[in-house]
Amino acid sequence: MLARAGVLALALVIGLASGVSAQLGVPFAPTGSGARAAGMANAFVAISDDGTAASWNPAGLAQLRKPELSVVSSTVDDKSVAAGFRTRDELASFSTARTSYRDSYLDFASLAVPVTLWGKPVTFQGSWRRLYSLDYREIVAVTREPLVADGPPSMRFDSNRDVLGSVDVVSAAFAVRLTSRLALGAGFNFWRGDWSEDDVVSETPLDPPGVARFESVGGTNRVRGESASLGLMLTYPRFSVGLLYDAALSADFSASESQTSSDTPGTASVSADGTLQFPRAVGLGGAWRPAARWTVALDLTWNDWTEAIVEIAPVGRISLFDGLPPDRTSTRDTLSWNAGAERLIAGDGFVVPLRFGVAWEPQGARDAYTRDPVNFVMLAAGTGYNTNSLKFDAAFQYRWASFKTGSEFGLGEELPLLPSAVGERSNRQWRLKLSLILRITDTDKLKRGAKKVFG
Repeated sequence: MLARAGVLALALVIGLASGVSAQLGVPFAPTGSGARAAGMANAFVAISDDGTAASWNPAGLAQLRKPELSVVSSTVDDKSVAAGFRTRDELASFSTARTSYRDSYLDFASLAVPVTLWGKPVTFQGSWRRLYSLDYREIVAVTREPLVADGPPSMRFDSNRDVLGSVDVVSAAFAVRLTSRLALGAGFNFWRGDWSEDDVVSETPLDPPGVARFESVGGTNRVRGESASLGLMLTYPRFSVGLLYDAALSADFSASESQTSSDTPGTASVSADGTLQFPRAVGLGGAWRPAARWTVALDLTWNDWTEAIVEIAPVGRISLFDGLPPDRTSTRDTLSWNAGAERLIAGDGFVVPLRFGVAWEPQGARDAYTRDPVNFVMLAAGTGYNTNSLKFDAAFQYRWASFKTGSEFGLGEELPLLPSAVGERSNRQWRLKLSLILRITDTDKLKRGAKKVFG
């Protein structure tokens, strides 16, 4: 049992570090919220002029003239296909595996209040954002068949995996307009993550028929940390420029895991505490208004994914994505671009916007064996109905990517240095965002109400 517990402890550490590896096809870079930005393919750093501004560029808050209350929801549908998998020695192949899940959740809420201090327009905002919704359920059955006479016997592998929880960010932000053109802003972010994982894997011999073996692993995870964001905005009648700097997150994490197996009686348990570093990001955006009702925007974002590090004794510093030391990781830094446009159709007291965009979103995580890049392409479209006091927006995004990756099939007490099989995985994801922003136009009434309450 002691030897098995040692293997379990190492598995826990690597599992903490490379939990993303199992979801390499899921976009991992954090983005802001709001359906308006989503409809423009997230090209919003140089615009950021509504209640969701602080999640994109806190300096954009300085453009608000009235208090705004914002609520955003998301519906995500993700489909993954793993096909063409073969053992590395080419002696056996695996059937195609398909998984899918759908989730709907509230992902953003905020209140922004502009005031005047020392003759300067200043806006304060408090917000909550669901950065990652970790609500994932997967049921997969895969069959292995020999390709040659002396290949491994036929076997069926079943996996049932549940992940439940989230990583949330509570932020306090402010912005000040220093001149008629220049605004600066900052946000202070408090990360809170809690999620559980349960994974049951079994293998059943098919030729000749045999008794199934199984392994069950369950665990809980907790992350607590703080980070900061700094923003700059230059606005002119025909164009604007935005700059965003997201500082690195330094967080504490703790996790516990237990494992049971048909091969060994009893339950092995282990817990771990360490630190997590989530890397910095730099965004540069530009927006141009070629006509009175047209806006065109482009964002470039750099992410230092090689600085995504987990540190825990006695293993030391390893990559968040593949569990390898920083000097040997397959993780890469990335430069993504997002481009979008907006056309306003004005009516009597209302505006209907039409939005569309495209994005190239390379991911930092790569399979440690194949090192194949994971590059998502995204198309977006959106519309809405906006009045002076109420803004409702909706956006639809569609992403896809394909890449070669390694995978593990079957049970075993030892951690393999190389994957047992290699094949191709493809991911297709659509996301529907809905935003509701209430602008409080009668601030005098609000002040009178506050005076009655607070004297």
